[in-house]
Amino acid sequence: MAALPLLSANPLPDIFKEIENAISLGNAKMMEGYLNSSIELETPSTKGIYSRGQAQIILDKFFQKYPPISFTIAQKGNSSGGSRFAVGNYNSSRERTFRVTIFVKKTGSDYLIQEIKFE
Repeated sequence: MAALPLLSANPLPDIFKEIENAISLGNAKMMEGYLNSSIELETPSTKGIYSRGQAQIILDKFFQKYPPISFTIAQKGNSSGGSRFAVGNYNSSRERTFRVTIFVKKTGSDYLIQEIKFE
């Protein structure tokens, strides 16, 4: 009988699946729990470092101005310093497509968004 490979007891949670779902729905409130206490955020009208609450308000305004048709993550990976990243495409009902880049980093026991850009 062949031995089965052992699975890791603590597989990395796929935070990007949850973020992808929240962005697809245009739901800034759902994203709040994944935001770090301060976050670098860029949208067509805003660029800077914001608190979690400020970032949620900015994301909510973005989703209102550019309602989502779809959001799909096209690429995921690891970057230096323990960060993970994802790149995806956000299609808006206002006939705009944005390239979205998300960086998350482990903070305590959770991965939290450090940076998100809608370009």
